[in-house]
Amino acid sequence: MKTECRELFAMTVILDIEGTVCPITFVKDTLFPYFLEQLHPILSSLQFPLDKADPVANICSQFPSHVQQDETSLITYIRQLVASDTKDPVLKSLQGLVWKKGYDNGDLVAPIYDDAIALITTSSEPIYIYSSGSVAAQKLLFSHVKGNLDLTPHLAGYFDITTSGHKQDSTSYKSILHAIGNPEPATVTFYSDSPAEVRAAIEAGMKATIVVRPGNGPLTDQDRQLGTITSFP
Repeated sequence: MKTECRELFAMTVILDIEGTVCPITFVKDTLFPYFLEQLHPILSSLQFPLDKADPVANICSQFPSHVQQDETSLITYIRQLVASDTKDPVLKSLQGLVWKKGYDNGDLVAPIYDDAIALITTSSEPIYIYSSGSVAAQKLLFSHVKGNLDLTPHLAGYFDITTSGHKQDSTSYKSILHAIGNPEPATVTFYSDSPAEVRAAIEAGMKATIVVRPGNGPLTDQDRQLGTITSFP
């Protein structure tokens, strides 16, 4: 088993974030609440109709037109997206902008698992990130890690639902393979806490394994047959 693990990690690696390299609670209990707390202070400065010259207004102008009438409509709509965990690219862009403020002023620090830090900083093979969060938000997270660490110099690239498609669709993984130079799919391994994402990556020809962390969702016996790890060796 240890030999098999070493062989897997002697390959190009693509990592999910939430529930894989950092606790699922960081996103749900820290990032999402912080975003919601900052909504009113940030949106209260907007002028309606929205002036696209303003970075926040430019993002908000991409939401449906019927919610762009006033601050209350915008906040109500955005809160609904967050509550339903909708993977909306516009929402992800706005979250990234808000979280940047939090990371920059020290309100937010990413609690990346120690074993994930070790993998990212010592791997001799390329490591990429694929998350539903925007690429900008991914870079913020990995550049503001506990212990005052910046892991971005160790990462080869980033992918999100805007650049590559949704994570439960096998064509998204084929798109990533093309973007990283069309390596043989079986030489690339994807790690995620989501069985559906792991299945999609396998369908695209990659190797893929479910990462089991505290707080992650339960797995069925069928899920476990896909292969699991509890930490990176």
